[in-house]
Amino acid sequence: MGAFDKIKEISHSSVPKQQVVPVKEKKRDNETTFTFWLDKDLFKALKKKAFETDDNMKNIVEKALREYLK
Repeated sequence: MGAFDKIKEISHSSVPKQQVVPVKEKKRDNETTFTFWLDKDLFKALKKKAFETDDNMKNIVEKALREYLK
């Protein structure tokens, strides 16, 4: 008896069924992704500032850009 013959003998009721669960996505309504290259020393300073102020780098960059664009 070959492998294909064994497969033919398996009843459909004994085959485990996979449950499909939709992926939950979080969308940021007013945001978009943006990637750019940054000087290593500037990046380190930004990271250090974020740590010292207990803030994240994204917020610091946004604040700086808003101030610059005024």
